[in-house]
Amino acid sequence: MEASKPALRKIVLAERESGHTCGHAHSNLLIDFAHENRAKTVACYISFGDEPNTNVFVKHCQLSDQIKLYVPRVSGETLEWVEYNENQVRHKLGMNEPLGQPIDLNNVDLLVVPALAADHQGNRLGRGKGFYDRALASITAKKIVVVVHDNELYQEIPVEKHDAKVDTICTCSSVVSI
Repeated sequence: MEASKPALRKIVLAERESGHTCGHAHSNLLIDFAHENRAKTVACYISFGDEPNTNVFVKHCQLSDQIKLYVPRVSGETLEWVEYNENQVRHKLGMNEPLGQPIDLNNVDLLVVPALAADHQGNRLGRGKGFYDRALASITAKKIVVVVHDNELYQEIPVEKHDAKVDTICTCSSVVSI
């Protein structure tokens, strides 16, 4: 891929402005994937804005008596993880974040992270602040899934040394293992 990270971000964000018709497709695929992998502990972002929708998946995990669900919130330059609850506040970046005591997230079965783009080598392109790269460097997970729209899965995207890889990609229409 010859485009730089900022150039690719600009392309993807412009495409996202026109909207997507995925609906709850990502959530439905994630529910099946979590079930197939017998996930008992799940850490997942709460989607907002133009991000692929995880709301049904989050609700499924929350209502399951067999899954412990954790969601991130921003703390300075890092993410901290909190057991999911409905008691939330709006962060200045626009997303809802749960209140509660942060936990040391380690050894989760399934970690679901957002991205603007991903490639077939397991690289992901975030929004550029590095929150998830830093989180991925410190969390042990059996499966790490990045969620993107179908048109955001590329053969190759630009990467740097600090970029963390994932082992699974969930698009609107499929789950791809790396």
